[in-house]
Amino acid sequence: MSLLARTPLRTARLILTPLDATHVAPLAAMLADPVVMTYFPRTMTLPESEAWWRRTVERYERHGTGLLAVLHADTGVFLGDCGVQVRTFGGRTHLELGYHFTREAWGCGYATEAARACLETTFDDAGAAGVIALIRPENQPSQRVARRLRMRVESGVLHLGLVHDQWHISREAFAGLTLQ
Repeated sequence: MSLLARTPLRTARLILTPLDATHVAPLAAMLADPVVMTYFPRTMTLPESEAWWRRTVERYERHGTGLLAVLHADTGVFLGDCGVQVRTFGGRTHLELGYHFTREAWGCGYATEAARACLETTFDDAGAAGVIALIRPENQPSQRVARRLRMRVESGVLHLGLVHDQWHISREAFAGLTLQ
C-alpha cells in the first residue's frame, strides 16, 4: 500500500497531501467542533488532536497510507481529511476509507471528490480487492457520500463502543464508477 507515494493527489478543486505539523491547528479546530463531531463519541481537545495527528503519521510510516489533509487547490485552505487506512477490527485487517470535513466545506461535494481520488489511487496502486467504510447508521451525510461512490452496506459492527454500518466497495464496482 503506497497512497503516500502518489501524493500530493490532485483533483479539479482539491489537493490531498500528508498531514503535517502545519495542519494540526485547523485539524484540532475541526475535531473540537461539536457539529462536525456529532456522530463521534465526543469532541477532541487540542492534546487529543495532537495525539491523533501523531498516530496518523505513525500509520504513514508503518503502512504507507492514512488520512491526508484536504486543501482547496486555489486557496490552500484546510477543508478536512480523507484517506485510506489499514485498520484491524473483528479479527480482520481492512482498508478503511475515512473522511472528516470542516462545517464550512459541507455540501460542496469535496468529500466525494476526495474519497474518489483516494479510492482510485488505492485500487490502482495497492491491488486491493475492496475497501470498507464504517459509518454510523444515523450519519446520513456520510452515507450519501458512500452511495455516490457505489459503496454498499455489508454488515454492522461495534466499533469504539458504537454501532456502525460497514460499507464496502470492490475493485470491480469502483472500476464501473470510473468508466461512467
